[in-house]
Amino acid sequence: PVITMDQPLYALAKQIQWNWPVTHGEDHFVVMFGGLHIEMAVLKVLGDLLEGSGWVEALVQAKVATPGTADSLLKACHVTKARRAHQVTVSSLYFVLQKAYSEYKNDLAEGDVPMGLEDWCKQKSLSCPQFQFWYLIFQLQVEFLIFISSIREGNFLLYIDALTKIVPWFFALGHTNYARWIPVHLRDMNSLKCNQPSVYDYFQKGKFVVQKTTRSFSAIAIDQAHEQNNAVVKGDGGAVGLTENASALQRWMVSGPEMARIIEEFQASTDKVGKAADTRHHEESNPVQVSFAQDVQSLTDTIEQMGNPFTETTNDLIVLDTRDIAHPAIVESMSQIEKLGTNQYELYVQERLVEKTKNINEPIKRNKVALFRCPPVKEHSKSQQQLSSLKNDCSLFSRLYVASQIRDGDMEKFFEHENQSYPPSVSDNGKLKTGNKADLLGLLEALVSSRNTGSNPTVDAVILDGAAIVNMLPPGNAKTFSDYADQKFGPYVLNQLKHADRVDVVWDTYLSDSLKAETRSKRSKRRRGIRRRVEKSSPIPGNWKDFLLISENKTELFSFLASSVTAIETDKQIISTYQEEILCTQPRDMLSL
Repeated sequence: PVITMDQPLYALAKQIQWNWPVTHGEDHFVVMFGGLHIEMAVLKVLGDLLEGSGWVEALVQAKVATPGTADSLLKACHVTKARRAHQVTVSSLYFVLQKAYSEYKNDLAEGDVPMGLEDWCKQKSLSCPQFQFWYLIFQLQVEFLIFISSIREGNFLLYIDALTKIVPWFFALGHTNYARWIPVHLRDMNSLKCNQPSVYDYFQKGKFVVQKTTRSFSAIAIDQAHEQNNAVVKGDGGAVGLTENASALQRWMVSGPEMARIIEEFQASTDKVGKAADTRHHEESNPVQVSFAQDVQSLTDTIEQMGNPFTETTNDLIVLDTRDIAHPAIVESMSQIEKLGTNQYELYVQERLVEKTKNINEPIKRNKVALFRCPPVKEHSKSQQQLSSLKNDCSLFSRLYVASQIRDGDMEKFFEHENQSYPPSVSDNGKLKTGNKADLLGLLEALVSSRNTGSNPTVDAVILDGAAIVNMLPPGNAKTFSDYADQKFGPYVLNQLKHADRVDVVWDTYLSDSLKAETRSKRSKRRRGIRRRVEKSSPIPGNWKDFLLISENKTELFSFLASSVTAIETDKQIISTYQEEILCTQPRDMLSL
């Protein structure tokens, strides 16, 4: 007999087979893992990877799903809707990938031979994290749809091959129950040809799935057929409370399947007599195809508006909709996650199923993978660092005391030398102590006599501290960085030109090896900043102050504003620093500057 079960029951069934092999062993029963439940688990794996990546927001903006439905797709609350969302996504990703590949070929110099698509994708994945992540998603979605196709077509060998490629992802992302038992299921399926040749022949003919209709591509997994029969048996009232009444439960168990059969036969008898059976899949109808094509086109346009991930050339991993830049730990995780899962899977099979040196029920190590939805672990708090420093001091003086008992040690001589990694007088846990600049403000103001002219004087030139102006001017109603430059920063600079012939905008630069970099690092740790790519169409972050905590954000923003302000059409002169260069509105000799 062949029995199909979900994950908890499958685990119990295998334990029974191994403990009572004579009566219930693998020679007597073929226990299968439910295909529907595997599908749900794969959808949750995809949800783990895509949560926080901007995928949900892209579906909503493209009107493929409503906001409430889109969030539920990550948890596979509705299998059919989640499957369709990934079908639309993989189609759109294919189109934008082909477009990026076409651009690559068009940019080649005359005579250069283009790489094949697969080789080009591998090379781009090594150099660009954004490309690598979305190509990884694309490949996993394809494997998922191949797995679904193997069930719909009843292709047993394709089913084994697709599931073998999917199972490492359960290890990589910590789905330990499926990681533990699906390798056992694959081992059973691969050994059918030798242990159960008759069952293997039936499975080769597609009998490992259920074909309830005459339509093509419509076979379903056995556990899904069970769920459908259960829904018919339960009816509108459901089965709540039946387990509390033994006689009612027994009547329901005996009569339920028969009732389901009678209802199905009645529904079949109501079909029109003489009507030719429609063997097409229900999704082959014209309205369904048109709707699917529209969704694919809409999502493709939305992804291109947000930024084609396959044309990215930087070393950043970027959220699609907000253009936030992911933490470097996430980039590192995404580059290693597939290899990590594969290594764990192969080691698990070797140790527990081949060599049997480990018990199958021993814990499986969960990987601390940094994902979009799981930010990296924060650094130790200051109190933890102080405690660690005190422990080190205690260890140091303990060893000193022991040494002084054995040798004639001179304590005063000892303390004449540095005995710690960093001088405590100027260091705070290895970092230079700093003061408060605001304390200097009152002293500086006392040195300057205040003058109130009543109006802005007319001068030859005005010098602006660009960074100070950016902190002074919040975005307000500006939606994008382009709006901020046009509606906030640009008008402010033009207003300065009313009483000056020239405005110079000077921007800060952020050097990684400067003393100021350490101060900025401390400031950003007190409040978590938001790393976001600064582009014309990128949306303004909700918290402007947190955005300005990140030096990379300010560097990109200052360069963007410098380019924008020097592109203003005016008869007067606007000069701005631009990284190590200088930009201006009117051509002039820069050698004298």
